[in-house]
Amino acid sequence: MILKKETVATLSKKLSLPYTGTEQDWDIEMADSNRINEFIDFYHQYNLTFEERVALMWLIIASYDDFLNENNVAIDYRWDAIKAMLTKDRIHFVELINYWSLYNETRL
Repeated sequence: MILKKETVATLSKKLSLPYTGTEQDWDIEMADSNRINEFIDFYHQYNLTFEERVALMWLIIASYDDFLNENNVAIDYRWDAIKAMLTKDRIHFVELINYWSLYNETRL
């Protein structure tokens, strides 16, 4: 799914991200492993549009990936929350799941 520029601009403003409008891979460039809990809470607490929910989930996964790489851990407690979010709305996150999945790994 290609994230709409209007969606990432609005979401960036709501989350106070350093968005300039020139990002090629918004979710990866705006990822912040220190803000994962905040992003998860935001996902649950605010009435977001469908597009904002999808974009935010891309940001959460990219941020979580950064966390795993920075800390050399296989998994942490937040994975259960993220997995539940992905599973609940799986039909909307198929592309995201496929993009981040490792081949030969068990899928959700």
